[in-house]
Amino acid sequence: MFLEGFRLSNLVRRWGATLFSAYTPSSAHARLLFRRIKVIRVTAPPVILTMTTVLLTGCGYFDRGHDQAEHDSWSRKIETAVRALPGVTDASHRFDHYKGKHFTSNLDVRLSDDATGVEAAAVVSVVGAQPVPQRFHGDPIQLTIKRMTGSFSAYWMFGRDVSSESNAAVTWSRLWAPDTEVHWDSSGGFADRITNTIDVRAGSESEPHRATAAMRRIIRDFPELASNNWVVSTIRERERDRGFTNHSERSPGSYPIPHDRHTPQQNPTPRFPSNDELDLWQWFLTDQPIPFFVRVSVYDPPLEGRTLDVTVYPPVGTEFSAAQTTRLAELHLPYLAGSRATVDYTIHTPNGPSYSMGPFFEVVVGGCQIPGHDVLPESKPYVRRYEHC
Repeated sequence: MFLEGFRLSNLVRRWGATLFSAYTPSSAHARLLFRRIKVIRVTAPPVILTMTTVLLTGCGYFDRGHDQAEHDSWSRKIETAVRALPGVTDASHRFDHYKGKHFTSNLDVRLSDDATGVEAAAVVSVVGAQPVPQRFHGDPIQLTIKRMTGSFSAYWMFGRDVSSESNAAVTWSRLWAPDTEVHWDSSGGFADRITNTIDVRAGSESEPHRATAAMRRIIRDFPELASNNWVVSTIRERERDRGFTNHSERSPGSYPIPHDRHTPQQNPTPRFPSNDELDLWQWFLTDQPIPFFVRVSVYDPPLEGRTLDVTVYPPVGTEFSAAQTTRLAELHLPYLAGSRATVDYTIHTPNGPSYSMGPFFEVVVGGCQIPGHDVLPESKPYVRRYEHC
């Protein structure tokens, strides 16, 4: 049974699913991929078996390191210390071997529904105070605390002060509201590089007002939290397919990494969502004639003259028909034109991989396309009506 899991066909199938999970067998890319894998299986099994041996031994798949026993012992100590804390119902810790002799630490903690912010902060403080050996210092730890439907995640390097993360855990516990989820992600590793991304989620696509109401309450009651990255969204479905998930969100836009090493990376301005942005996101999810999901990306500062990017995509596994695409454009574009923002509006169809380059139905409302950008012919009448170059 054990050796059965390491048969060549099973390895190829597993590696193919892991490395190329964005593809499905129905896509042309997937058919080509599986044809190539089949050729490799038939023509070069010795090569694959050799590579398999190198990968499994060189990456520590079997040999987890000579000091793995010591790490396992520390995992048990950390689990015992955390489980003894008030409000903790479960804790699981592990050291994962990576990059030769290095390790990364992962701790998952479950709190009771009535656990307090002080109890959440105590988890962070106790983990940060663990007297791990000096050689562990500088190795990363990922802590995830779950309470009810929300979560608090923090990432830091062993050996440094964690008071910032501890204080953040207290604040996270105060942001919860009925029928919403709050997911706080504190990352950066080093104390001077901490960034917080806070996602306020509605219970379903049909109730976006719960997320926007919770967000407005946070803006009113916690003005000191403005300098964080804020996401307003709906609950994500766990099943993934072709690179998409069925959820809608309003979030800071992602700025491209410059090709020139001397040009600094542009990042979004950490701030609360504006009332107009919350209204726009909620409008897209209210009383719509066709099921779809929307991602509203906010660019502050503007990216190539655009302040918003609105992408509409169909439920996973489906595609918009030409009639549905036209119906959505006729509904959305006049509304966006009245927003006085420069909006890159895209209807993502067909529903291919998330990194597909199109062409798509795309219109830049209040601006103009990048020269040479390819869009679907169905976009052209709307380009003439709504773009201003």
